[in-house]
Amino acid sequence: MSKTISGFSKLTKEEKIDWLAKTYFNNQPEIIQTITQYWNVDDKLQQLHDDFIENTISNFYMPYGIAPNFIINGRSYVIPMVVEESSVVAAASLVAKFWSTRGGFKTEVISTTKIGQVHFMYAGDKKQLETYFNQQKTELYAATASITKNMEKRGGGILDIQLVDKTDKLANYYQLHVTFETKDSMGANFINSCLEAIAKAFRKDDIEIVMSILSNYVPECLVRAEVSCKVEELGGKNPEKFAQKFEQAVKIAEIEPYRAVTHNKGIMNGIDAVVLATGNDFRAIEAGAHAYASKDGQYKSLTHCEVKDDIFRFWIEIPLALGTVGGLTALHPMAKLSLDMMQKPSARTLMQIIAAAGLAQNFAALRALTTKGIQHGHMKMHLMNILNQHKATNEEKEIVAAYFEDRTASHSAVVEKLNELRKPKVQWIDFLNEEEVRDTLVNLKADAKPLFGKMSGQQMVEHLSLVTQIANGNWKVDIYVSDEKSARRKPFLNSDSELQIGFKAPFLSEDPTPLKFSSMNEAITDLIEQVQHFETIFNENPTRKVVHPFFGELDYEYWKKFQVKHFTHHFKQFGLV
Repeated sequence: MSKTISGFSKLTKEEKIDWLAKTYFNNQPEIIQTITQYWNVDDKLQQLHDDFIENTISNFYMPYGIAPNFIINGRSYVIPMVVEESSVVAAASLVAKFWSTRGGFKTEVISTTKIGQVHFMYAGDKKQLETYFNQQKTELYAATASITKNMEKRGGGILDIQLVDKTDKLANYYQLHVTFETKDSMGANFINSCLEAIAKAFRKDDIEIVMSILSNYVPECLVRAEVSCKVEELGGKNPEKFAQKFEQAVKIAEIEPYRAVTHNKGIMNGIDAVVLATGNDFRAIEAGAHAYASKDGQYKSLTHCEVKDDIFRFWIEIPLALGTVGGLTALHPMAKLSLDMMQKPSARTLMQIIAAAGLAQNFAALRALTTKGIQHGHMKMHLMNILNQHKATNEEKEIVAAYFEDRTASHSAVVEKLNELRKPKVQWIDFLNEEEVRDTLVNLKADAKPLFGKMSGQQMVEHLSLVTQIANGNWKVDIYVSDEKSARRKPFLNSDSELQIGFKAPFLSEDPTPLKFSSMNEAITDLIEQVQHFETIFNENPTRKVVHPFFGELDYEYWKKFQVKHFTHHFKQFGLV
């Protein structure tokens, strides 16, 4: 059966899902249920989401969290974050609270210009090209007038157009390098429309336009965020040592690319989460940030640290091309909510908020790495993911969370603890409950075969009665148990452990004791009477102690513990519990 299809885009959403289920999931009905259960119950809202992209069949939910207590340039913010990785929101929140009492985050936008390029090939004389460019430059601006009109009203537009020679890198390759200001709009569509108009006006017979496209590398759309305080204000047992290690960790990321990539990934945990929450393009932000980290010819840390004159300073400079109007920010209800939550920031203010979030995330990671280690906090936050993965109940979650309150929660440790909780609980037999014992034994046949061992059903009942007679003093077993052995064995009676299959006290013979009674009913009655006598004799003499042939001298409480284990063991022998 062919798995290719023509006209797929013309199918309805339901038809697309049916084709997918039949072709790739062997028509499994649960697949359709999984896909459709994520549809929004509001048809209009679902249609809005369906129209964002092509061939939509469902929604893919991501957690939407908030990080409070951010103080940025003296103003309080709660920051929305969309991210699937545990510990990110918690870390940002903790660090925001930490710096809120130490002056908060100081931020500034260094520049906001963006870049677009017309890439073209020209094999002629460079001087003639330069002359042509200078002659056409005014026309190039004029060609975009209808597009830039509204942007210019907001203070934006085209700032400059330059001719760039790249023939030393690629034969005949030149660019028109165009600088833009897009104000509160990310401006991708605006920039690309301008570039295409410029390319059309610049084209002539000996100029071959290859493509016209904005650049996501925006080194001149730059924002800076910083935190600082006296070293002693960092707190902890040894703030001087912490500051020193923290600075060393940042400097390692400045010179070691292997470390720098992970270091910067942590920064982007915070940045991407806010970019997603505001409906901006996190892939463009990622690409531009990593290109900026490599601007000096080697991939480096995006953050920097300095400890000087007893002052700790930690800062980031990063390119962030963001928008607060247009695109998904205007269409997605949650993106609008995010911007409203942050007090309707301009693009410049949003740049500063997001830079602060990235700096906070990096501070949290480095603080963990240079103190307790990253796994201590990360795995604790990851705890609920592990428990959900293993379908833990609310009760199990509470017990496991409490257990790991002061322990490192590794994946294997959490699973081990969960499995321990889920071990089948022993259904202990209350041998003193006459009704329970009779109801359990009533359907046991005298000649019933055991699941293990050699005794028949009636032999087992008579065996329980016989051992009870030891406690009652009616059967004297001539065996000595040293104090040393008794001290070693008795703790077992306090445990939740069961008597193991195959356990046999040394005074018992290999073969079952011959039957004493002619029927099962008589045997059960005798067992009940022996248990009643057990209660009576110990009640009459509470300090009474009787030697058990394996555990040594036992008082009433220890004999009860043994009897519970002994009855349960033999009831299990015949599948009665």
